[in-house]
Amino acid sequence: MRDIDTQADPALFASDLSLGYQERPGRAFQAVEGVSVEVARGSSLALLGESGSGKSTLAKYLAARATDVVSKTDRIQRISGEGRVLGTSLTKLSKKATRNLTAHVGYLQQDAGAKLPPEYTVGDIIFLPIEERIKGFDRSQLGEQIAEMFDIVSLPLTYLQKYPYELSKGQRQRVAVLQSLIHSPSVYIADEPTLGVDANNRPKIVNLIQWYRERTNPTMLIISHDIGLLEALIHDVLILKGGSAVGLGSIDTIFRHASHEYVVKLAEALRANAYDEIAGD
Repeated sequence: MRDIDTQADPALFASDLSLGYQERPGRAFQAVEGVSVEVARGSSLALLGESGSGKSTLAKYLAARATDVVSKTDRIQRISGEGRVLGTSLTKLSKKATRNLTAHVGYLQQDAGAKLPPEYTVGDIIFLPIEERIKGFDRSQLGEQIAEMFDIVSLPLTYLQKYPYELSKGQRQRVAVLQSLIHSPSVYIADEPTLGVDANNRPKIVNLIQWYRERTNPTMLIISHDIGLLEALIHDVLILKGGSAVGLGSIDTIFRHASHEYVVKLAEALRANAYDEIAGD
């Protein structure tokens, strides 16, 4: 098996990609329909759309987590078209090839803070991606990195000894974002990174992702309804509706000069609800 090409351009690629789920025998659900998009190395793309538009499914597939499932109905099974990440085709990836690829792809699943393993301390949780992917890592150097990351998101280092149930919803989400970035991936795919975090602490997550971007020049694919995050981090936007792409362009074009009625309404809704979420922290 060849090495992963972390310099591949485009880093993320989809051509006429369709993704679906087998809900039960004889009944299927199509989540993504004929989507084509490219994200150049070092660039960033936001996926936007209403609930059920296929954003999370597309993100999960491009993160090479199609088979990460809670139940059989979570498995992406109906796949057509082409998807590539860092030059690697996602078609019929072996387990070994998937492990090799995901060592270079950071993935924050939707509502990740609520899904932290309860039996591990925060410190154990943050170390998991490193222990799984990097042999012989420098613990002292990593400790300095963790201290810097904790400082950026305003979490005391004493929280390394705490368990998820001892943290608020917003604190758990910050830990999840930390974990997804700890191994400095070449590609970062995040599904609502500020979900559950109050307005005062959302900019800290943005600052952490900016810190990571300055260090690694990654390719980023982000789903978010946080307009502050989008305007700080995103170059381009892909709008999905009913699983299909209905808008693609720069964030300035999408938010200020959109012509498609659905895209205009979505942009207006994002502005109107910029910081109305009530979240515990």
